[in-house]
Amino acid sequence: MSKVRTAILFSSMSQYAVRFIGLASTMIVARLLTPDEIGTFSVASAIVMIVAEFKLLGAADYLVREEHLTDEKIRRALGLTILISWSLGLVIMALGSWASAYYGLAPLKVIFLILATTFFLSPFISIPMALVARQFNFKVLLAANIFSSLAALIVTVTLIYLGFSFYSLAWGHVAKILVEFLVVTFTKDFPIYWRPVLKNVEVIAKFGIYNSLTNLFKKGVAVAPDLVIGKMGTTAQVGMFSRGQGFVSFLSGTLTSGASPVVLPYLSEAKRSGDDLISAYTKATLLMGAIVWPVLAVASVASLPAIRIFFGGQWDAAAPVASILAVWLILRSVHHFANNLLIASGNERAMLIKEAFLFFAIFVLVITAFPLGLQGVAYAFLILGVLEAFVNTWLLARVLDLKVIPFYLSLLPNLIISMVCATTTFTLSMWLSFEAEPPWKVIGTVAMCLPPIWLLSLKVLGHPLYKEIGLTSKKV
Repeated sequence: MSKVRTAILFSSMSQYAVRFIGLASTMIVARLLTPDEIGTFSVASAIVMIVAEFKLLGAADYLVREEHLTDEKIRRALGLTILISWSLGLVIMALGSWASAYYGLAPLKVIFLILATTFFLSPFISIPMALVARQFNFKVLLAANIFSSLAALIVTVTLIYLGFSFYSLAWGHVAKILVEFLVVTFTKDFPIYWRPVLKNVEVIAKFGIYNSLTNLFKKGVAVAPDLVIGKMGTTAQVGMFSRGQGFVSFLSGTLTSGASPVVLPYLSEAKRSGDDLISAYTKATLLMGAIVWPVLAVASVASLPAIRIFFGGQWDAAAPVASILAVWLILRSVHHFANNLLIASGNERAMLIKEAFLFFAIFVLVITAFPLGLQGVAYAFLILGVLEAFVNTWLLARVLDLKVIPFYLSLLPNLIISMVCATTTFTLSMWLSFEAEPPWKVIGTVAMCLPPIWLLSLKVLGHPLYKEIGLTSKKV
């Protein structure tokens, strides 16, 4: 377990650094670009992100999960990744004209061309990173992530000041990938493979098809509002919804990003060692939920001052959207690690069917809800959260014999802590007007009051996270 704690520590340092650099970039960009400009790039990036889920074809996760890894298998993974990623880069270039005509946005063609360039470097980044993740060597990922994120921030902001508008966001992404490539190539801790093998890649491809389709459907859930609103509404509406969704996704992603890269290696090693996967999964869910649920509960109550301090007053309409979506992400995080568990246990097919159902469900829900406005779309996600929690619970009970009642009873302390934190935040709003007071004053007050209450709740309930915090503090 010491190896896992160390991996989580370095993964957290890396991911949090990236997240907060990204936060700085988001806060600056939100003040320099208009909702229309951000909405235009959101439409383009939504389409590219969906296609991008196929560029690795699951090769990275295959290398992490594979029980007996050889040099030949690694080169096959590289070969398959090059074949798919480079082909998709050409597809993205070709899709630009279609997307530009379909949405009536001429700049999409150029944005697609810029983003397509990253597909040609991805194979030489993803394979080395997967190999160090398999070894729990997250320390060496720190430099790659930090330097690449700083490069993206500098390039994006500089180009915005030079007048490149939404194109700056695309070039910032290119800068990030380029710096990752340079760091991975010239850092000795990363094992580099330049010679691919294109024969006998069927096993990896079979795993990868399930994995990539799953990631495509999962990513499709997140970008559904951009695609639907971009067609049925305006780019300003896309930008407004994306800021509300982006805020809560940033919080959730920041809190889970430290542990998430470690979960699949952890569960895969547990499987190889013959340990109880359900027990490991339940513990990971309990620990993560005690962090994610209370923060999202607080964000749901204090969304308006948070949106103002993140993005500025021009984005106030995103606050009600963020409040609703925070509850959606609480529901979603009940089984945040479900796909990792299904991959580690060899149940990729069941995982794919589940994500496909949720993907088609959200498009139906968003299209149906859009006439009710942006809050209606947010409530569509809330319905999806209930569906997702139910489907994941049913699937894990059926496939891996998850004991439903004991599992949910184990999560009760997380629910109690979240209710305590949300109630405290609501009480603060009655004393300190969240709408009238300066946002820095409101957020500062919440930031001072809530952590001690959260820690006290953990201690009173005897939550295992309290012990983990103590052990991690000693490690630091």
